[in-house]
Amino acid sequence: MRIIIADDHTIFRDGLKLLLASCAGYQVVAETGTSASLKTLVREHKPDLVIMDYNMPGGDSGEVLAYLKQRHTDVRVLVLTAERSGALLKHLESVGADGILLKEGSGADMLEAIRRVESGTRVIAASVRARIDEIDLKLTEREFQVLHLICAGWSNVAIAERFSLSPRTVDKHRENLLRKLGVKNVVQLLNKAQELKLFDA
Repeated sequence: MRIIIADDHTIFRDGLKLLLASCAGYQVVAETGTSASLKTLVREHKPDLVIMDYNMPGGDSGEVLAYLKQRHTDVRVLVLTAERSGALLKHLESVGADGILLKEGSGADMLEAIRRVESGTRVIAASVRARIDEIDLKLTEREFQVLHLICAGWSNVAIAERFSLSPRTVDKHRENLLRKLGVKNVVQLLNKAQELKLFDA
């Protein structure tokens, strides 16, 4: 099984490589510390599995995950995260993660998850599932991306250029976000996103 590891902590990547080396049949073909390089690495190395952290520099990891699942349908993606936001975890599930584990899990948990994902089973850790089930927030992939950029301080024009959309379309996404999150203005929207712990502070 050909594997790419993506995590911005070298010590974590090293530990994961040692864990995988203890089992026959696993080959780490590439590693990276940024989400921005993942698309190129997957195209070049054609892995069977990508093990990726959610919080990495270099771009929106959720967007990268969605891209990989859309463009490389045979590649499994297992997300490791320290995030505890049910809304964010639900988003990762909705864009196609084959597995979601919290980083607090054990090496044995990781190996079992890899085996199950390899066999075609979706693996959502019980603690992750509990947080997802607490959330009643239904955002599309694009709405989630737009919300992320609004929280990062991007203007409507900049967001429109980023996704090759018209400013009017971005306005519509913004209206939908206000409605779905039950707020009346952008300040309340930012506060709500912070309350739900959707993105890094």
